[in-house]
Amino acid sequence: MNKTILEKNRIIALLASITLMVLSANVAYAKNMEKQNLLQLMTHSDSILIGTVTEKTEGFHKGLPYTEITLDVGQSLKGSHGSTYTFRQFGLIEPRSMGDGRVNLMVTPAGWPTYTKGEQVMLFLHKPASETGFQTTAGLTQGKFTIKGDRIANDINNDALFDGMQIKHKLSKTQQDLVNQAGGSYAATDFFSLVKTAVEENWIENGVMTDEK
Repeated sequence: MNKTILEKNRIIALLASITLMVLSANVAYAKNMEKQNLLQLMTHSDSILIGTVTEKTEGFHKGLPYTEITLDVGQSLKGSHGSTYTFRQFGLIEPRSMGDGRVNLMVTPAGWPTYTKGEQVMLFLHKPASETGFQTTAGLTQGKFTIKGDRIANDINNDALFDGMQIKHKLSKTQQDLVNQAGGSYAATDFFSLVKTAVEENWIENGVMTDEK
């Protein structure tokens, strides 16, 4: 069997496995998506960025559909990034005609974050996948926070974001008020400050931010 056929079979197998994974994830999400607290979001994040969505396109990488998002980076709280950051997330923006009578229906899966040009966001991003380079947010929509005016909230309105964890550190009054808030949108600057301090002072690594157990 020549290398071209082997490569084609490998891509088909990878596409099939990812499609199965996505379908399974959709079912699981529809049934019950576990809520992620801030400790979990930060633990599973390779990058934490604040910025504005400036571009959104779609395409295919080795036969796999993706949406490519570009951010104008305002602040990089975790990871080293330039003034712009571009990443690719699995799934097309909308169904696409393949030009041969077929339509590719592999759009962004249900429960995954979507993006709009011009929106301001804070993203807790996983490390890019080793095989495809694709990247999405920790906790899916829970790791994408939308900034509106001076307020910030994720897709579930920050529900349970500080549940099941503790911070062994003296906080400012505004930060403590934020931690005590059961849910709802937060003052954006206070939330940025809390996350930035936690990253810079290695709260997770030093046992300052921990599970309650």
